[in-house]
Amino acid sequence: MRFEMRNSECGMAGAQADGASRIRHSAFRVPHPAAFTLVEIIIALTIVAVLAAATVPMLKGFRDERLAREPVAKLVQLAREARMRAMTEKRPYQVAFHGKGFTASRYFNPYLQLAELEEFVTTAENPPPETDTLDKTDLDNGGGLTKTTELPLAPPAPKYDEHWNEKYEMPQDMKYSIQYWYDTEPTFLEADLVRLWVFQPSGICTPLKIHIERDSSTFDVEFGALTADIVKESVDLR
Repeated sequence: MRFEMRNSECGMAGAQADGASRIRHSAFRVPHPAAFTLVEIIIALTIVAVLAAATVPMLKGFRDERLAREPVAKLVQLAREARMRAMTEKRPYQVAFHGKGFTASRYFNPYLQLAELEEFVTTAENPPPETDTLDKTDLDNGGGLTKTTELPLAPPAPKYDEHWNEKYEMPQDMKYSIQYWYDTEPTFLEADLVRLWVFQPSGICTPLKIHIERDSSTFDVEFGALTADIVKESVDLR
């Protein structure tokens, strides 16, 4: 009886040793990576191709919209610059619309003609040299006078850039029209026709609607009177 018990104990000990050996071998076994089947690779390539085909037209659409929006973005930039200068310098500024595009500058003629505007731009690009003569002495600010008292003279008047201007030339395939709040219908800018968008020293301007047509797009933009920002916009990309 004792002999049988010992045999069973030996059998159990052997089984435990064999199990421990198997556990040790399984612990040190390196797992083999699962390989992709041919069907899985084909499915993955198909998904990538579909996503690429859907992304290319989207990117092209973004690029076309950016190019089509360029005149509107430039007009917003010039309007903000003209308004800021008008409020800073306390004198009116303008954006002049014409068949070739639009130009921002100081306001100098309510009946501005295209030839006069082009002459102003040409002069601004090649300004005449400044000369210090007696005729240009600013007597109101103490210029040319001999100081006879200890009282300070009046500070000199600020000097502004009289020739500042920025322009945007329309592409060949573009035509556009503007409409003031009091107009019954829009006016297309053609030939030598010039229309002014004036910014007052208070920052207020006339509400304006602009319609821009190109071969690839159409824009309708409405600008507000207080900040010259876009208050309404509609886009049609063809």
